[in-house]
Formats: sequence, structure tokens, C-alpha cells
Amino acid sequence: MKYHLIATLSLFLISFSFTPSFAQIQQITLAQTPGAFVIQDLTLAEGDYQFEIANEGVDHAVGFVLVPKGKYDQTDHIKAAYVKAPAATNKSSLTNVVSLKAGDYEYFCPLNPTRKYALTVKAPESIKLTQVPGKFKTTSLTVKEGAYQFEIANDGVDHEVGFVLVPKGKYDAADHIKPAYVSAPVANGKSSLTSVVNLSAGDYEYFCPLNPTDKYPLTVSNDVRNIKLTQLPGKFETTSLTLKEGQYQFEIANDGVDHEVGFVLVPKGKYDAMYHIKPAYVKAPVSNGSSSLTSVVSLTKGEYEYFCPLNPTAKNTLTIE
Repeated sequence: MKYHLIATLSLFLISFSFTPSFAQIQQITLAQTPGAFVIQDLTLAEGDYQFEIANEGVDHAVGFVLVPKGKYDQTDHIKAAYVKAPAATNKSSLTNVVSLKAGDYEYFCPLNPTRKYALTVKAPESIKLTQVPGKFKTTSLTVKEGAYQFEIANDGVDHEVGFVLVPKGKYDAADHIKPAYVSAPVANGKSSLTSVVNLSAGDYEYFCPLNPTDKYPLTVSNDVRNIKLTQLPGKFETTSLTLKEGQYQFEIANDGVDHEVGFVLVPKGKYDAMYHIKPAYVKAPVSNGSSSLTSVVSLTKGEYEYFCPLNPTAKNTLTIE
């Protein structure tokens, strides 16, 4: 299932004045058949949910229990996730609204009974977009499907700025993706967060009508490959790669380097900072025992090299066929 908008919304009027936020609640239907749920395991973004529990052919009433992973005592049940009334055969019943934070949960029905199914709730990825007078510094974005929270920064614009995200070519206020409005106008030298936006595959545009700026492309791809590259002291574990043309997100892992590491990707032989492929920078420095993702990188045929100047490592070969 794809949920186009998940979050607490802030109403941003056509005049671009701000009013208090209100919540958008996502409804998730979970059907039960005898002894089982039809949807077996779920991954959701943080947000507010209401579950509809449907009884499809179970010859008695069913219910719903949601718990933190591994905690099955009744005291650990998330009470808001109980159905308001047992769901009789071929009927359904709603839970109350459940606010889910990042973490691992399980759901099951002790009345059916079913096994325990995994529900994973992920925190959104953060994307920082900085505005200078008349423009955004980042003039295009490619990301994979998922939940995002934008941080909009004002660097030198002498009045407040905002942020509008729309499906490509749809600029009317009715088409604005409301969770992508900033929570407060952004004064010079300040930044403000949007609510969580769950983006499905497609083409979008972002702009600021208060600055004002051009409209910039944001592409959400459902065909992004993840490549994990592990660093050991002074080197990458993988010293050469051959990949097909396409979109990639690199996961950089630090295994035993006693300080933070990073990642630089360049066209072969071009090592100056001006040639760095900026989306391939990790989103945060990588400490020992942890990993960090890059943004999505669109790679065309050619020869590239990757290295870490913080480790430091040799320059390793990446060939795109």
C-alpha cells in the first residue's frame, strides 16, 4: 500500500499565511480470514493511524492487538488499537487513533487466533533545502519512495520564506502537498521543518512563492538499488565495482575505523571538490560501528572513482556499463 500523505498537517492558505496545524489520520484496513491476517507484516512511516479490522469468513467475532515487539502482556497492549467493538463475520470495526513512533511492533488477534505479525514504523529521512535570494541552492532532487521531512533554511533572504511541493505541473493551491508546508515562516538565518511527507514514485516540483524561486524537479523513483560499501582502517572492503546505468543509494559502513568516515564519488581522475558528485555525500559522518546513507545518485555509463579522504583510502574504481 502506498500512502501519499502521512502526517500532522499545517494549513497554508493561498495567501501564504499560517494557521494552527491539524492532523490527517491514515486508515489502514487489515482483513482477517480463519486463523490469519491477509496482510502479513507492514512497514509504515511515523504518524497517526486508525485501523479498520475486517472479518472475512471467521465464524465468530474477532479483534486486534498491537504491542511493542516481544511484549505480549495485557499491560503492554496499545489500548488505542483495540477495536471499538468486536468485528462479527463479514463485518468490520475501527480502532481509535493510534500515534505510532519509530520502532518495531507486532499485531495479532487472540480471538481468531493468529500468529504475531511484524509492524515496522520508520522515522522519516531528513532533507535540508536552503534558500538564498531568488533561488534554492539545491536545484534538483532524486529520492526513493518513502517518508521525508524537509528542513527549509533561509540564508540571506531579508524576509520570511516558505516551501511548496506539488505533483509536476500542478500549481493550484488545491494541488499543494499540505504536509510539505513549513510549520512556521522562515526568517533570515533560521530554518523550519515541514511535517512528514510520504512520497510515492512520480515527478514533483518544489518552489517558494514568497522568495520567489523557479520550480525545481523532485523525482521519486521506485527503482533505486542500495549498494553497501564497508570501510576498514585505511581502505574499503570492496575495491572495485561494476554496475548498470541507473539510480543508486550508497550505504557507507564503518567497521573498525576509530573516527568518523565519509564517501566521495567522482568521475575518474577528477578529484577537486568541484567535481564531487554531491548526492553521493553521506547524510551524516559515519562513526565506528554505524552506517549512513547517501542521497540517490543517477549514474550514466562511464568510469568513476570512490574514496574516503577522512580514513584515508586509495581511490577505487566504479564502472557503469
